Amino acid sequence: MIKIEVLKTIDEVEKEQINSLSKDGFFTYEWFKTIEISKALKIIPKYIAIYEEEKIIAFVPCFIEFTAQYFTFEDKFPLIKKLRKISNHFGFSLALSLVCYSPCSFHSSVLIKKSYNKKRILYLISKKIDEICKKEKILFSSFLYVSEFDELLTNHLKNFGYFNAPLMQTMYLDVKWSNFNDYLGSLESKIRKTVRREINKNIECGIIIEQKKDFESISLLLSEFHSNLFYKYNNKISPFHPVFYEKLSEYMKDKVWLFIAMKKNKIVGFSLLLRHGKILDVFIAGFDYDHQTKTDFTYFNLIYYIPISAAIEEGIEKIHFRGGAKSIKLRRGCKEENIEMFVKCHNKLLKFILNWYIQIKNKYRFIRFIISKLKYILRKLIML
Repeated sequence: MIKIEVLKTIDEVEKEQINSLSKDGFFTYEWFKTIEISKALKIIPKYIAIYEEEKIIAFVPCFIEFTAQYFTFEDKFPLIKKLRKISNHFGFSLALSLVCYSPCSFHSSVLIKKSYNKKRILYLISKKIDEICKKEKILFSSFLYVSEFDELLTNHLKNFGYFNAPLMQTMYLDVKWSNFNDYLGSLESKIRKTVRREINKNIECGIIIEQKKDFESISLLLSEFHSNLFYKYNNKISPFHPVFYEKLSEYMKDKVWLFIAMKKNKIVGFSLLLRHGKILDVFIAGFDYDHQTKTDFTYFNLIYYIPISAAIEEGIEKIHFRGGAKSIKLRRGCKEENIEMFVKCHNKLLKFILNWYIQIKNKYRFIRFIISKLKYILRKLIML
């Protein structure tokens, strides 16, 4: 007999039951435990679990999330925030959005055991989401980061009342080489020379990069370094305080790849990745800008060359990178992954307004795309 439950904490399920369904470090018991205990993000867990004979056959992490955090729903879609505030102003007390994804991950995913009817499972989950939103007076639910490769979500969410809109592009690298030299050989000649130069320059500048397993003792340093980078690009303080790194070291030690860059026995930078099975996620990085410069290429070595080399050695099949620096990633062998957001409004009037807004926005985005292509062609013609 199948039953479906909403869980308030990840401790209500067994670790192996979740991890056996997952292929991504962001969708593991250890990650959810870290997020809950560290309280780095302001979220309220609403895990949806489907059981058959007391065994989990499907699991989807959902969270009621607050604003002004790390890539939240309302940050990505400001109109949602405005509509909710307008509704609250007129006396409709509405809760924040329910987002179905894993915090800090750029993927939404429904974990389902093999041999089960995935469409049927998704239907049951969507109905439970509707129940949660009605009970909690939640105006919007969303599968925020849906990959173009997720056929289940892209093909069927629309049938359950969700509408979609393009959100962003992330990058990934298919790891298919037997060693790092083979990887270099797959790159264009000019880029291959650039990579070798950046690796050699990093060594010449006295940078030593090593992997570290136990990092609880340097949690404060990691927090400070990441805050330096986070504020530089987001103009706000990173939510990942030292306790987050302490709990990450405690609960995810076996799933974290931490690379430390040293110069004269002093830590000047780091990159932190999550590994589960054959998948590796490049998560966060940080630097001491007083002692690390662009000319020593520590960033490129920490984010790309050292992790790629280690991934090849460890039999990793895919590395997920984030958005941004698209041309840099493409030149180093990455491929594009289109990400869409799927949103459902649980108010009929606002649903009509929002749907109209999305259609207009998509048409405007298409027009801008056509104009940019025409400008590119015109420039090429002028140069002839």
